[in-house]
Parts: sequence; C-alpha cells; structure tokens
Amino acid sequence: MAGLPTPERVARFQEAYAAPTRAYVLRVLLQQSRTYPELFALISEETMSRSSVYEALRDLTRFGYVEDDAPEGAVRKPKRTKIWACRELIAEDLGATVAWLLG
Repeated sequence: MAGLPTPERVARFQEAYAAPTRAYVLRVLLQQSRTYPELFALISEETMSRSSVYEALRDLTRFGYVEDDAPEGAVRKPKRTKIWACRELIAEDLGATVAWLLG
C-alpha cells in the first residue's frame, strides 16, 4: 500500500480536520447556519481567539466546506453575513475517507 496516491476527497478531508480549530468551527456550523456574532457567542475567546476563528473559516471556505451569503469579493464581510457548513460535500468526503481507510 506504500506509495499509493491519496484520493483528492480524502486529502481534503484529512487536511480540513488536521487542525482542531477547523474541526471545532465546523462542528458549530454543522448544527445550523450562524452570523459572525452568533459564532463568536458560541466560541468564546477562552476556547479560541477570534483570529483563529477567522483563519479556520478562511481555510474551510478554501476547502469548500463552508459558504456564506456575503457579496462576492467582499474584503470585510458584514456582521449579519450568514455562514453555513456544506453538509453534502463534507459527507461525501467523509464517506470517501472511510472507504479508502477500509480498503
């Protein structure tokens, strides 16, 4: 099995969950969509700094696991922006990862 390439879906899932901060933010967003104030109310500064939350959101967006309703290309997103997890993609990547692990 050594040297076999990791499928794209598996690599994406693995990278997304490699950081506990990303996994924590995703867990909160999988419950329901949130605005920034709602997200920060659920993730206290003692748990994770705001900059870590923003970084996790950027990474999760890059993976395609998180989307929002902010205007495209917005540098600073409004506080009322709704943020949600893309359940279908996450489930597909999780399924691909389990299938790959079990061989």
